[in-house]
Amino acid sequence: MRKARLLFVFLHKILAFLNACFWLLAGFLRAIRYDRRHALTELGMPSSMYLNSAEKRRMKHYYYGTTYLSVVFCSLRGRWRTQRERFLFIHLSALACFFDDLTDAFRHGDNSGTTWKDNPEAYGQSADPRGIALHCLHRIYQYLPPADLPVFKNWMHRVFNVETTDRQHRTPAVQQPEPDADVLWQLTAEKGGCSVLLFRCVLAHPLSRAEQEALWQWGAVVQLCDDIFDVWFDRRDGILTLPLLLMEQGETARLEAFFGQQTEILYACFARLRRSAGGDVPLYSSVRTNTALHAACFLVSLASVCLRHYKKLALQPCGLPLDDRRQMVVDMERWDNRLHAALAVCRQAFIVKNDGL
Repeated sequence: MRKARLLFVFLHKILAFLNACFWLLAGFLRAIRYDRRHALTELGMPSSMYLNSAEKRRMKHYYYGTTYLSVVFCSLRGRWRTQRERFLFIHLSALACFFDDLTDAFRHGDNSGTTWKDNPEAYGQSADPRGIALHCLHRIYQYLPPADLPVFKNWMHRVFNVETTDRQHRTPAVQQPEPDADVLWQLTAEKGGCSVLLFRCVLAHPLSRAEQEALWQWGAVVQLCDDIFDVWFDRRDGILTLPLLLMEQGETARLEAFFGQQTEILYACFARLRRSAGGDVPLYSSVRTNTALHAACFLVSLASVCLRHYKKLALQPCGLPLDDRRQMVVDMERWDNRLHAALAVCRQAFIVKNDGL
């Protein structure tokens, strides 16, 4: 009986993993086709907002990043985005791209003393003379159903506020205490969780409390993964993140343990999707939930490759070479790193906990 149970769990993991691979492959193939035919034209930008080649490449990077988010959302609900949802996604991707550029460029010259809290429109008018970000934002306001606008604005303001308060930027000229690990994790979770839920709220599909908690935790893990990838870049740019802080303190093992802890919380949150009580939203099936979780954990697998690389570097007599780009940046263009990533993804298929089976 026990062997039959183990075999069933094993086959269920394989099925969920293969389903996740299918959703990701199909989702990105659809995105490539859409990008070639419609992505830029659907933004409806006037000629005065001409994008140069660098801006187009950067926007494409964001577009494919948000495609990954949509695959997880859609595999959980069991259907692809509608035309309107895809339209809103491409505008929100462009908004995120240009807003991030604005915060990077504007933080150094913002001497206005203005409080930007909950006011992205005023910020956009001051920081973006071309008006690209506001163009995308107003198009979202125009095409999003009026009933969904308050929720959208709530998540957008929370993302906007955590970005513009700039608590993680190191300014040598200003001597002030840096955030500790707990504060940095709160900022990381707020930024990642709200960003993922901001994209989720443009899908015309009811959001249960259990799904919101699961996606919030996934967003926090996604942001943590992103910070793990960007340790060298954040140190160069004077941005303090939780992974950078722990590595500067020589606590790579603590970072690895914390990353594993947050991943375990993610598994538990997705498991609760099948057990969520109440009549607000129908329960998700076991197959859908585990497929979405496996898709969500692809990024976790890639981050684990970076963590193992950092852990290996930390064993050197001189410790982590934090300022050495060649050693610190895990270049996925290299075939050995691609192989390690593929192996990590395959390992993750058996690590992910399909609770409740």
